[in-house]
Amino acid sequence: MGNPLPVDKLKLALQRIAAWRLAAAAPVDCPVCEASGLEIVDRSTRPYAEWYALVCSSCGLSHTIHIPLAPTMPGGD
Repeated sequence: MGNPLPVDKLKLALQRIAAWRLAAAAPVDCPVCEASGLEIVDRSTRPYAEWYALVCSSCGLSHTIHIPLAPTMPGGD
């Protein structure tokens, strides 16, 4: 089992995930140790939730971020 994401690094991790979603082929820096090569795996179950597994071989980060999504409303567009 790897190291969890420190709470104070969550905002930075979410920013790195957003950047990765725009350019998945570009290298991503680890939000903990800043080493290049953070592995991000999208394990989302849309439209219910987004799940991202973050793994860094440099510092041992191994963490999954869960982002619940709002339920669809009946009759909504």
